Amino acid sequence: MPTVGNVLPALSASPRSGVLTGWGNAWLAGLVGLDDVITQMHRALGGEAAPHTLGDEPLVLGLGALRSAGAQRLRLVLPAPGDATGLPGPAEVNRDAITAGEAIIVIGPNPPLVLVPGVVVHGPALEGRLESVHWRVLVASRVPPPGAGLRAAEHDLSNAIRTTTAALIDLDIASARPEVLALLRDRGVDDPGPGLGPGHPPGAHALLARAERLSTLLDLAARDDGAAVTASEIARRSAALRNLSAAVRRAYAAAYDAFDPTYAPVPPSN
Repeated sequence: MPTVGNVLPALSASPRSGVLTGWGNAWLAGLVGLDDVITQMHRALGGEAAPHTLGDEPLVLGLGALRSAGAQRLRLVLPAPGDATGLPGPAEVNRDAITAGEAIIVIGPNPPLVLVPGVVVHGPALEGRLESVHWRVLVASRVPPPGAGLRAAEHDLSNAIRTTTAALIDLDIASARPEVLALLRDRGVDDPGPGLGPGHPPGAHALLARAERLSTLLDLAARDDGAAVTASEIARRSAALRNLSAAVRRAYAAAYDAFDPTYAPVPPSN
């Protein structure tokens, strides 16, 4: 059945800005070298042939400029239309971040900065296309207070899973896409993607792995309306999935923002 409900916001398994946040914080804290950050970015986003930039410079020089500007910590923000939680203003910066679906707040410079990514795709998909990410450097109005943290995000995610599961069972979604309910009910231990560098507690890794698995579920669920037929059923299904999508976004942000250098007392590799 073609999709007639509202389209769910997409979340990749490793948000581009998440990878830069996770490894960038480890670098700023002296846990890894700058080469490690660049290697992880290329590994996560398409290989060494994809040129990434920050400001008007190659990524490696742009990161160095951020440190020279006083960068102390990076914070991932994953906004969506109607949800500007965690954005620092002004309004035009918030609009750009919402359009991109992701951004990084750079804490330390005065005024604080915001990195908003744009993506350029190189080559056809059948030949292994690559993405290059180009972060614009914008001036923020303020540094918003941090999110609620790992425990609150885990609690919200568990509640959203229960609510979504109940709604999909009630709508008999299992008859259309049993793999969706299988992903909701799976309590297995997953390995998270490459985004979390050294300096994140075990709880952050576990939460990120769970969020990544659920982002796969949301991708499956967004392909059609499952067993929902009437407009009322489609609206109920969409509301349940949007609630889960918002909880997944909060889980991603909480996992990346849980950086604590005491969890990785390892000297940098270079």
